[in-house]
Amino acid sequence: MSDFTIRHYKNTLQKYKDEGYVFRDAITPWDGGAGLPLADSCKIIVLVHDVDHDISLCSNFLDTEKELGVISTYFLRLHARQYNMLSPASIEIAKKILNAGQQIGLHYEPSFCPQNASHEEHVNSELKILSNILGKEIKCFNIHEPVRTGIDVKDLIPEKNRCPNSSTFRDFKYLSDSSCRWREGCFSLHLNKWKKLLVSTHPLWWYKNSPTENY
Repeated sequence: MSDFTIRHYKNTLQKYKDEGYVFRDAITPWDGGAGLPLADSCKIIVLVHDVDHDISLCSNFLDTEKELGVISTYFLRLHARQYNMLSPASIEIAKKILNAGQQIGLHYEPSFCPQNASHEEHVNSELKILSNILGKEIKCFNIHEPVRTGIDVKDLIPEKNRCPNSSTFRDFKYLSDSSCRWREGCFSLHLNKWKKLLVSTHPLWWYKNSPTENY
């Protein structure tokens, strides 16, 4: 049975740090900015958090990552029922993420694309909306429920490759806790098995005291 406690998350990150893994955001691997070049000899882990429901749950991850000096990227929705990115509370949390040195991306929802627009047009439009809300250019996106929607946008904006997944991070081992289930075992079990890891988590599943405290 997988351990989804914040304590386990913290301990796992510490183990990766102790083994010499370098934590990078979901933007740097392909734009080369804000850090060191990715040498072939480096052991790299890219953490992404899909904020599907309660944006306040980001604090559980954020506090832990700030304490350990770990970098990650949070993907936020514009059409979530449980939070509104135009609300002062959501904006405050998002700016807290940015002020902590973390990155933010758009968690793109294909089902909201107008019939008279292409997904490329809609992604660019929503990236601009999120950028305007936060007062910072948001360049990266990923897909909300890609299997259910049947949308594969790995070639959507090929010149920038801004969608971190198993297709665009071809030389990274991709692991996800989607639906509260690690298909290949918790990322804690993959330490030193792979030189490059892309780990996708969802704050909804991770808790401090009780598995049902978030819903």
